[in-house]
Amino acid sequence: MSLEKISGLPIWFDKKNNKLEFRGNFSGMKKSERSLEELRPYLENSKADGLDPIYRVWRQIHLRQDNEKIKAANLRYDLTLILPGKIGNEFSKTAGHYHLPYPEIFEVLCGRAHFLVQKPDKDSKNISKVYLAEAGPGEKFIVPPGFGHNTINIFDKPLLMANWVSKRAIYDYEPYKNNHGACYYLTADGDLVDIIKNPDYESAPDIIKIHPKEYSELELTKNRPLYSLVNNIDKLRFLNYPEEFPGEWRNW
Repeated sequence: MSLEKISGLPIWFDKKNNKLEFRGNFSGMKKSERSLEELRPYLENSKADGLDPIYRVWRQIHLRQDNEKIKAANLRYDLTLILPGKIGNEFSKTAGHYHLPYPEIFEVLCGRAHFLVQKPDKDSKNISKVYLAEAGPGEKFIVPPGFGHNTINIFDKPLLMANWVSKRAIYDYEPYKNNHGACYYLTADGDLVDIIKNPDYESAPDIIKIHPKEYSELELTKNRPLYSLVNNIDKLRFLNYPEEFPGEWRNW
């Protein structure tokens, strides 16, 4: 399956084996994967069995010809593949972390993603706001600075996402690890999905469901591949200077 049209890169996806093939002149990249054992501290049931590995990440994905532009912009483009399946009753997901102090923008390339984002109040056990957004192929989703987030794959198909993020960004995994994941879990109940509050948090409000938005002024639209902004990379300047972002996240 070619992903070139939707991603803007000569990448192919082998659905049968859940593998990516990079068929262009790519620069150096780093591949890693999260095993079940590594993800246990983030699970509803840390002793549950199931999917292993749970997801794979390719960092610093770009064509060699774009090296200088991306380096000068101090950005990084990554891919994350969340495999379909469950661990116990919980759906496959990423571990979760907080962004300090920069935003991150995601694009779904195949499958469907549920982005769960949360904002701490006084400390990591008290959450002031929680949002849940579902996104499909071509849709973009921005995680604001200071928010924590993880992504869940509730469907029986692989979920592949791309993202741009500042190289200055710091990922803080410890609050998610110490609290056994996000403030809510998405679990299976027959053919239904249950949203269960994580008892390790002292307080968390009800989830607010939101939808991915387009920002035409930044060329962040459904039909434009996220990677293609490498040719107009100043549109991604807000990833290093979030105070310049024209959107509404300051009201979140």
